[in-house]
Amino acid sequence: MLCRKRLPGRYWASLPLALAACSAGAANWEVSPRVQAGYRYNDNYHLEQPGGEVEVSGAEADVGVTFRTIDPRTNFEITPRINSTYFPNEKDEDSNDYYLDGGFSDVTPRRRINVPFLYSQEDVVDSELPGTNAGGDLGEPGTGDSGRFLVRNRRDFFRIAPSFEYDLTQRYRMALDAHYLEANFDNQVPGAQRDFSEFGAGGAFGFLTTQRSTLWVRALGFQYETTEKTDAYGGEVEWNTQYSENSRAYIRVGAQQTKPENGPSDTNVIAGAGGQWSTQRNTLFVDLTRSVGPVSAGTVVERYQLRLRVDHDVSQRFALRAGARLSQDQETQNGTYPTRKYAIGELGFEWRWMRQWSLVGSYNYRWQEYEDEPSDADSNNFLIGIVYEPKRAQ
Repeated sequence: MLCRKRLPGRYWASLPLALAACSAGAANWEVSPRVQAGYRYNDNYHLEQPGGEVEVSGAEADVGVTFRTIDPRTNFEITPRINSTYFPNEKDEDSNDYYLDGGFSDVTPRRRINVPFLYSQEDVVDSELPGTNAGGDLGEPGTGDSGRFLVRNRRDFFRIAPSFEYDLTQRYRMALDAHYLEANFDNQVPGAQRDFSEFGAGGAFGFLTTQRSTLWVRALGFQYETTEKTDAYGGEVEWNTQYSENSRAYIRVGAQQTKPENGPSDTNVIAGAGGQWSTQRNTLFVDLTRSVGPVSAGTVVERYQLRLRVDHDVSQRFALRAGARLSQDQETQNGTYPTRKYAIGELGFEWRWMRQWSLVGSYNYRWQEYEDEPSDADSNNFLIGIVYEPKRAQ
C-alpha cells in the first residue's frame, strides 16, 4: 500500500532542489522575475447553484521568478510563485496560494532524461475549478479536480514524472517513465475533497517510420489510492511526429483494466490525439484525451477532455489569446459519484507599451453540471492588470 502519511510542502520541494544541486551546481544561471498586479471580478466564485452565488471583486497580485541554467546539454529550471487575492466585500475568500514548478533535463545524441515536477498549496476554488492552462504537455491532461465546493478548504499537491529514452539503433528506441502524485486536503469532506494519490509506470518500444515519426508500443501499470486502493494495468499504441522544432502531433489508442480492492474489474478505452503548431505570429495547441484517474471526490473516474489554446501576435506590441477546456467525468464503478460536465472558455489580450511593462486583460466563462443536481451552474470572471518583467529580452 502506498504511504498515506502527510508530508509537509517543504519536504516535497526539497526533492527537486536536491536534484538541481547535484547536477547544476557550477552552471550559469539566468534569472527572470515577473510581477503582475490587477483587479479581479467574479459573479459566482464557488460556481454554486443559482441562489447560492458568492460575488467577489478586489485586488490580485501574482509574483514569480524563474531560475534556469544555460547549458547546451544539461538544464534545470525552477519557478517559485505566489498568488494573492484581497476582496474587501468578501474577506473570507482572501487567499495566498503557493506554487513551485520546474524540471531537469539531460540530452545527448542518443539519450534523453527528463524530470518535470510541480508543487502547489492553494485554495480549493483554484484546485477544483481549473483554468484553461491546467494540464501538461500533449497527451498529459489535467486530473484530480472534482468541482465541488462545500466548505472552505486548501489542498497540497505534488507531482513528479521522470522519463528516460534511449536510441538502440538508428531506427529503434526504448523508453521508460514513471510518475507519482499526491493530494492532501486540510479537511476531509466526503464526496468533495478527500486525499488521493497515484503511482504509474510504463515501458515502451519505438520504431521510426520516417525520419521524424515514431510508432510506440507501450505497457502501463498504475495504483490509485482514494477511499480505497485500486490497481490498473494496460497497454497502448502511439504514433507521433515532429514537423519542426515547435510543431508536432500524436495519435494514441489503448485499453486499461481497473480493479478496485472491493469491487469488480472494469475495462476502459484510453486514447488521445492532438498537436501543436507554431508560426512566426501564431501558435495553436489542441489535445483530446480519454483517460482514467483519481479525483478529489474520493473515487476513480474515466475522463473525456479537450484542451485548446490559440495565441495570435497582431503586432510586436499587441497579442490576442484564447483558450478552452471541456471535460466529462464518469465513475469507473457503479458508485455514488454522479457524472460531471465542466467547461471553461477564455479570451485575453496583452499590450506591451514598453519592453518591461505590459497591460493584460482576460474574460472567462465557466459552466458545470452534475447529473444529481437540479440545475447547472455558471460564472463570469474578469481580470485587468499590469505586468512588470525587468529581464524580458524583447
